[in-house]
Amino acid sequence: MLAGFCGTLCTPMAANFNLVPSALLEMKNKYGVITAQVGTAIPLLAVNIALMYFLAFH
Repeated sequence: MLAGFCGTLCTPMAANFNLVPSALLEMKNKYGVITAQVGTAIPLLAVNIALMYFLAFH
């Protein structure tokens, strides 16, 4: 579930989480919220994949 959360927040499909805050904050780049989350989401996704591999399938 956490791994899916990482990918979802980095896509424009998550409009409620990404585009609405950028409109409320009046940001110049409407995808600025997404770019701020990428630095956390990608390493977290990698750790989750590694944990699933070693704990569940290894």
